[in-house]
Amino acid sequence: MLRPMILLLALSTLGLTEIPAADKTTRPPKRYRVIFNSDGHGVFKDAKGDLGQWINNLFGPLENSQVDALFWCDGAGGNTANYDSQVLERNGARSGKIDPALAKLIAEGNDPPRVVVREARKRKLDVFYSFRVNDIHDAFLTEERPTFKVKHPEWLIGKKKYGNVTSYETALNFAVKEVRDLKFRVVEEIFAKYEFDGLELDLLRSAPYFLPGTEQKNAALMTGWISRIRKHLQQRARQRKRPIRLAIRVDESLAACQSNGFDIPAWLAGGLTDYLVLGSGVIDIEIGEFKRLAAPRGVPVYPCLYGWPSRYSPISRPLAAATALTYWHQGADGIYLFNWFPHTKNNSENNGAWMAGMLDRLGDPALLRTAEPRLMFAVDRGRPSGEYPYNWLHCVLPETLVPNTPLALRLRIGEDLATSAAATTITIQVQVDHLQAGDRIAVSIGNKPLTGWKPAGKDRLQADVDAGLLRQGDNRVSLALTRRADSSGKPRIARAVELHVRRRK
Repeated sequence: MLRPMILLLALSTLGLTEIPAADKTTRPPKRYRVIFNSDGHGVFKDAKGDLGQWINNLFGPLENSQVDALFWCDGAGGNTANYDSQVLERNGARSGKIDPALAKLIAEGNDPPRVVVREARKRKLDVFYSFRVNDIHDAFLTEERPTFKVKHPEWLIGKKKYGNVTSYETALNFAVKEVRDLKFRVVEEIFAKYEFDGLELDLLRSAPYFLPGTEQKNAALMTGWISRIRKHLQQRARQRKRPIRLAIRVDESLAACQSNGFDIPAWLAGGLTDYLVLGSGVIDIEIGEFKRLAAPRGVPVYPCLYGWPSRYSPISRPLAAATALTYWHQGADGIYLFNWFPHTKNNSENNGAWMAGMLDRLGDPALLRTAEPRLMFAVDRGRPSGEYPYNWLHCVLPETLVPNTPLALRLRIGEDLATSAAATTITIQVQVDHLQAGDRIAVSIGNKPLTGWKPAGKDRLQADVDAGLLRQGDNRVSLALTRRADSSGKPRIARAVELHVRRRK
């Protein structure tokens, strides 16, 4: 209970804005079934300058769906602007690659944020501006690299080691006051010019925010910056006489958040956020540990269902359905979709034509359960990367198999499969790179070994599973290489463990 007071004293010592009390005059935040985060780049590009087509690309798939809120990113990455800004230069200005279609729209009075807010209002959708706080796409997309990064290399973290990964050279250092001030001015301008219902601070575009080893020392700086934004939004809300909500997207576990300098307990204790969004690209999200902190504060928690969780790219429909069910079982308050591109005309992303067909069920686990005939529950897999230095902390896969040394894995299942065993076919598949005919793989669920393995494609084996072995929630899976054939000296790398459920019609 002393932690918030200690934090306030620390902020005061640093000369930062104090954490404002929660605004008691506003109504509680709405509960959204599905939040749809739209990366404006692909949606706009695929319209080829046609205003009507762009609007249809963005809003068409959301009609007659369970999407209650649109979190709209302008597609420029938060360092340049795909809108009429006086704070950030136009995307492509430094490199001479300004999009002529965007320039024409703005000149004609169709500034994208104004159009998005107007069209969302028509459809009774809440609309937030999704601000990518520290995006690093400009490390390899030259049109997104702003002049301020070229002029002020001292503002950048640069290539630094975070464990086994190296940060991108263009990541900003939020210990630098000028960086925090610039990013605050972006928010200030957005809410001076446009009537968004709220703001999302997307902190997973991208970490890191501080030099290696300084995250804990600088955590109060991040808290102070968020506090400053919260206070500004509350002031603007009083002027508008309606609330302006704040959502923040963070890592999938409290341990990862702490490693990044994101002090979630302090943010919640200080009333700094209305919504927490969890994860980016992972399958396993530790929803329960966030809920224990957030629920008493009335803050809903939304796990992120990404377009490619843990290197399943693109995400398959059975995996999307099963992952959503698992999140609902863990206590999610709704589902947050990221990097989904469900528009059908000229879809350059090509990452799931079926996506529009799931928007009418992801927000209702009972409907999702009956409407989807196939599910795939998967063991999470992945490793930290330059933009996610502290994600996938609990992942075991992929891992090189040492003979007779089992891997202990966690398979999360969001369905009670035992009660519907007569109506389902359940199989488990394992993928082991460089698997040989003479290799022997042993897999058990709980303490029960699985038998009857058959080939299921290159480097894959499959076996039937009795539903009685499976529990709704976490399942312990053991995977071991019990015999290694001499036919190949290449390492046997455990790549995937998947539970495939097929309902009989």
